Amino acid sequence: MKIAIFHELDFGGARRTVEEFAKRLNKILDVDLYYVDNKEDKNAKKISRRDFFYPFYPKTWKGNNWKTRLYKDTLELYRLYNLHKKIAKDIESKEYDYIFVHPSKFTQAPFLLRFLKNKCIYFCQEPLRIIYDKNLSDLSFVRFHKKLYEFIIRKIRKRIDLKNLNSAKMILANSKFSKESIEKAYGKKVVICYLGVDTNLFKPLNLNKTIDVLFIGNKDNGYDLLDKLSKHFNNCIKARAVFRGNSRVSHTDEELIEIYNKSKVLVALNRNEPFGLIPLEAMACGVPVIAVGEGGYSESVVNDKTGFLIPRNPSKLYEKINEIISNEKLRKEMSKNARDHVVKNWSWDKSIKNFLEIIKYEKR
Repeated sequence: MKIAIFHELDFGGARRTVEEFAKRLNKILDVDLYYVDNKEDKNAKKISRRDFFYPFYPKTWKGNNWKTRLYKDTLELYRLYNLHKKIAKDIESKEYDYIFVHPSKFTQAPFLLRFLKNKCIYFCQEPLRIIYDKNLSDLSFVRFHKKLYEFIIRKIRKRIDLKNLNSAKMILANSKFSKESIEKAYGKKVVICYLGVDTNLFKPLNLNKTIDVLFIGNKDNGYDLLDKLSKHFNNCIKARAVFRGNSRVSHTDEELIEIYNKSKVLVALNRNEPFGLIPLEAMACGVPVIAVGEGGYSESVVNDKTGFLIPRNPSKLYEKINEIISNEKLRKEMSKNARDHVVKNWSWDKSIKNFLEIIKYEKR
């Protein structure tokens, strides 16, 4: 069986998903990887039979004229549209059995979907959040001229995302929470295909616990909950934040594994996180997790066993942090439970097996 995999993602959990699927599927099938980025990915050749790189450099706009910005952003979307048309033509010429399409950092559902005629599976990590997430879709606080720009560009992006997604033959989601969100937003049937973690890579190491509380994620998404507690920590509790996204340089897997293993507890605080690979990685390293009980966190973190699920409340977070870091017996018990839970339920091999069963069923 021949499969083409496409993505247009920055480094992070969604891109790791692409890489893990490509690497593992390529051991049993013929996998070609197509991707759009601003530079070539050297790792692509290691995880696929062949890789096809399409450079795209969106031009950044500087200035205060919202009409000019809207015009230039629309031109960039049109350039991307034409590029995807070309990629689709290249893919169709090779007669794949399936095309496994992942999201776009520019449009959410990629333009590519509307140009493909073969069996096309779209892994929708989440709906377009600036449209469907009430925390991000509110424009009441935005200045008037910027509000005009945001209103129009969001209408355009909503239309693009919807038309692209409707072209997919099958839609996958990474959690029950994501499935419900996607079905509510788009009115489409969605199949769950859970993600996993490499438990041979992410594993416990015998390192000194020099970090009491660890946060990994975007500074603008959930970190404020931990930051509110900083004045209570004083010098008694050592917290460390590893910011991802545009604010800091990404860490290697080896660096992250060391950081996990030096930590007593991980706090997972993203708002409405679709799934959350970071808690899985931490638990695979034997680190208990305190997560807000929303989004996909509640599907991987087992309350009172591998950590705690809490409301988005600073005092509750502080209480549970203290409970874990001050009770070594509890921490060791949760550490063992966390590792065992991930090994048993959340391997990438299990995820790949599930994916193959899904497409086998769809083929019938």
